Amino acid sequence: MNKSKRYDIIIVGAGLSGLSLAWYLIKEKYSGQILLVDKSFAPTNHKTWCFWGKKDHPFADIAHRTWEDTYFSALDFSSKLSLKDHLYFCVKESDFKETILKTLQKAPNVNLLEEDVLDFSSNSHKAALITKDNNTYLANYIFQSVFMPSNYDASARKYPLIQHFLGVEIKTDEKIFDENTFTIMDVDSDFNDGFAFIYTLPFNKNRALVEYTIFSAKPLKKKQYKKKICSYLEDKYSLTKDNYIIKRKEYGEIPMDDRPHTPIYSSRIMNIGTVGGFTKPSTGYTFSRVHKYSKKCAQALATGLKPPIPKATSYRFRYYDLLLLRVLATNVPDSRKIFRSLFKNSPLDRIFKFLSEETNFIEDLMVLASCYYPPFLRALTVHPPFFTQFDKNNIANSEQIQTKENYLEDLGQIPDNSAQDFEATVEQNHLYETFS
Repeated sequence: MNKSKRYDIIIVGAGLSGLSLAWYLIKEKYSGQILLVDKSFAPTNHKTWCFWGKKDHPFADIAHRTWEDTYFSALDFSSKLSLKDHLYFCVKESDFKETILKTLQKAPNVNLLEEDVLDFSSNSHKAALITKDNNTYLANYIFQSVFMPSNYDASARKYPLIQHFLGVEIKTDEKIFDENTFTIMDVDSDFNDGFAFIYTLPFNKNRALVEYTIFSAKPLKKKQYKKKICSYLEDKYSLTKDNYIIKRKEYGEIPMDDRPHTPIYSSRIMNIGTVGGFTKPSTGYTFSRVHKYSKKCAQALATGLKPPIPKATSYRFRYYDLLLLRVLATNVPDSRKIFRSLFKNSPLDRIFKFLSEETNFIEDLMVLASCYYPPFLRALTVHPPFFTQFDKNNIANSEQIQTKENYLEDLGQIPDNSAQDFEATVEQNHLYETFS
C-alpha cells in the first residue's frame, strides 16, 4: 500500500456541492489543508443551474443571465409575472467551475487531485479516501457527493417520481425571444403520462434554452422530448427546423424523493449535494440548499467548530412535499389545476419564498389557500397530519460503520488527531431528531 497523506478536510466530487463548499472555506479564511478530488476538473458546458435568490447573491457575478419577469401558462390561465424581492439566476456549469477553480488554485492550502475514487473508510478519529490507484488520503473529515449511502433504499420511496428533461439551446435566424422574460412553465395539457411543461431561458433575442420537462415514474425516449420541443417551437414561434440551429443539448434525471437521504456516510464522512438529500423533493431545485449548507459548514470549520450535520427539512415542509408528490404521481389533471391556481392567486415572490422553505406558518396558509384544494383533501386521508412519519434512519447502521472501520486497522501507526469522537458530535446535534 502506498504511503498515506494527511489533510484536514477532503472534499470528494468537484460538482456544485463540492466546489461550493471549497469556495466558502476559502471565503471564510479556513486555514486547514484541503484536498479536492475528482476524476477530472475539466470544465464542461453540459448543464445549466438555475435558482432564485436576492440580488446580492454571492454567485450573482457568475450568473450567465438574470431575470425579473417570467411567463406562466396552464389550462385557461396565462400571464407575465414579476419578481420584486428576488432575481432568477442562470449559471452555466462551465462558468461556475472555471471561476471557482481559479480561486482555489490561488489558495495555498488547497490541493487538487484528479483520481478515481474507490471507497471510503473511517473510525472515530479519522477518515480515509481510497482511490483506484491504490492511494490513501486521510483527513479529519470527508465530504462526499459521489456515492449513495449503502443503507439508502430507493424502493422505500412512497412516490418514486423522476423529474426528467431534455433541452436544446438554439440560435434562430430571426430575433424572436423576449430576452427579459423566461418561461417558468408552459404546461402541456395534451400529455397524460405525467405532469409536463416547457421551460425556456432566453439568453438574447435569438438564442434560448428550451426544455421539455416531465414529472413521472419513467423517462421517455429522447426522440419523444425532441418531438415535443419541435412542435412547441413551431406552434409558439412559427419556427421550423430550417429557422434555427441547435448549439448544444442538455438531458437530466432528478429523483424526487419523498424521504430524506442519510446525511452521514459513516463516522466523519458526510454526504452533501443530491446524495445528502439537498434536492427539494417536490421541485428538484438544489442550488440554494447547497449554498446555505456550504456557507454554514465553512463558517463552523473556520472558527474551529465541528462541521454541522446537514439538517433534514422541518416536518411541515416535508409533509407539504409529500402531499404534492402524491397528487403529481396519481392525478395529472389535478396537478395542472394546482399549479394554475398557485401562480394565478399568489405573488411570485411568495411562491419562491415558500419553495425556499423560508415562510412562516401564516404565509404557508396563504400559499396553500391559493391552491386548488380537492386533491390535497384526498391526500390528507391517505397521509393524515401528525400521524404520517418519515424515515428517521439518518445514520449508517452499526454493521455498516464496523465494515467501514475495518480498513483503518492497518493505519494504526498514523497518530490520531485531537478531535473528539464523531459519535458525540452526532448526539450533540440531535441527529435522530430528524424534523424540527
